[in-house]
Amino acid sequence: DLTGRTGALTITRETKRAFREPRPLAEYVTAAGGRPPSVDFERHQLLLVSPGPRSSTGHSMEVLDARERDGTVTVTVRERTPEFGERVEPRVTFPYLLLSLPAGTDVYVDWLGR
Repeated sequence: DLTGRTGALTITRETKRAFREPRPLAEYVTAAGGRPPSVDFERHQLLLVSPGPRSSTGHSMEVLDARERDGTVTVTVRERTPEFGERVEPRVTFPYLLLSLPAGTDVYVDWLGR
């Protein structure tokens, strides 16, 4: 779980970004208040997906599907929002996914919204 090793990140806007080298990853994660994970970029790349800030707890991102075809990985994600009556805390949160994918593949994010 790369999220656990990276820690909480403050991601201030919607983001879909692939990291294929250590320096851009380290700069981004450090600026967002986290610790960059150790990654073998010869074998892996990381995909960061976030909807940006949300007004309460209870928001999260989930992977619905990930498929590789013809050198492209398509990751289907959805933001999970709190349901009516769900107990949440009213505070700013920054939900995100940080996924490890095979190096050398193109990445497409299919974002289904909420």
